[in-house]
Amino acid sequence: MRDKYPSSSLEMDIEEIPDLSDEDLEEVVDLDMESDNDSVESIDSVNSVEDETSQKAMCIFRGHSHASSVFCGCLSQNGELAVTGSKEDLAYIWDTTTGNIVLKCTGHTDSVIFAEFNHDDNYLATGDMKGLIQVWSKNVCCSQFYIDELHWMKWHHSANILLAASENGEIYMWKLPKGQCKIFHGNGTIVESGAIFPDGKSIVVGCRDGTIRIIDLKEGTVMATIPNNQGHSSLVTDIDCHMNNKLFISVSTDGKTILSTAHNGKIICVLQDLQSEMPSKEDDNADDQQEGQSESHKENWAETVSFCKDPAIPLAATATVNGELFVWDISKQVLRHKIDLQIMDTLTKVRWKGNTSILFVAGLDGVTRCIDAKTGKCLQIYKGHKKAILDLHISQNEQRLLTVSDDSTARVYDISSIS
Repeated sequence: MRDKYPSSSLEMDIEEIPDLSDEDLEEVVDLDMESDNDSVESIDSVNSVEDETSQKAMCIFRGHSHASSVFCGCLSQNGELAVTGSKEDLAYIWDTTTGNIVLKCTGHTDSVIFAEFNHDDNYLATGDMKGLIQVWSKNVCCSQFYIDELHWMKWHHSANILLAASENGEIYMWKLPKGQCKIFHGNGTIVESGAIFPDGKSIVVGCRDGTIRIIDLKEGTVMATIPNNQGHSSLVTDIDCHMNNKLFISVSTDGKTILSTAHNGKIICVLQDLQSEMPSKEDDNADDQQEGQSESHKENWAETVSFCKDPAIPLAATATVNGELFVWDISKQVLRHKIDLQIMDTLTKVRWKGNTSILFVAGLDGVTRCIDAKTGKCLQIYKGHKKAILDLHISQNEQRLLTVSDDSTARVYDISSIS
């Protein structure tokens, strides 16, 4: 794939390791593992939310061409700008109040599947499926990088460092503005998901074969590996790191939700194994011979996972392809809520609102729901999309919510009153 493109700074300064100095890193916050006294394991249904409480978008962006799915989106820190990338090989920066286009990001030759502002909004990175990554600053493309088919991309949360994973399992790290590059070689297995630890010193990545690796960004060494015969056995769909830098949580198409330690990759526990809850093949045999087998027998796994960002609230949320939302008490390693969203469709994204117990979950039904994870109650419903929601982002100031969809639109909602 790389032969199709001219040479780039990918080959320059390959041995230079970016300097991740202490001032580039966020302060580490320890977790109080004691949960609230009234925390209990429970299984709840979402309270009925009347249509009149459904929230309308403050802005609808229709700049992408008709019938062109919008795959990704991100908000600036204050929520005043959004970037969205789509199937039409384009990304747009636009004003979230007026919907006016600020910049049309051209140059891509395949679907733009990643688009994200950096930690201080001075840079924007857009990446397409073929592996062209463009970095924009002051509305100008200032850098281009080429890899073999892009699968995962992420800005460092406190330094001008961009990470991306390719088809051959390698992870690339560029330091802006000069574009110095470091390559972390893989084992040939595609990296499908990943997260940067809050201290900024290392990352954890999940592979298509179920392998998980923890990589030191400064030294470029693999600190720990969880092989696919010990943890997950198939594609790792999502990973998140806890604020204490000691834990990470992973979910996979094998149906497992696993809690592990950061320093050595030791598995603490399997919180859930959805595949073990499925009827056996023998039990399903008769049903398989009948037309229209029950949806309840559909293979199930968690598509997305996230820790609560408040170190005093030891919760994590997982959302499944069968429309189930689970809230876990990490301190006790038990299920706190199973929340019935009254849908039977994939939940694609779950995100917490800052350091609160409020989370937003979106899915293929085109609806975003706001949930209080402490009580398991639905606070608000955000409708408007005609097709599946493919990405969701909350501005750093916690004022605005962005959703992008298969229906060619992006929508911005005011969430400032939710707390």
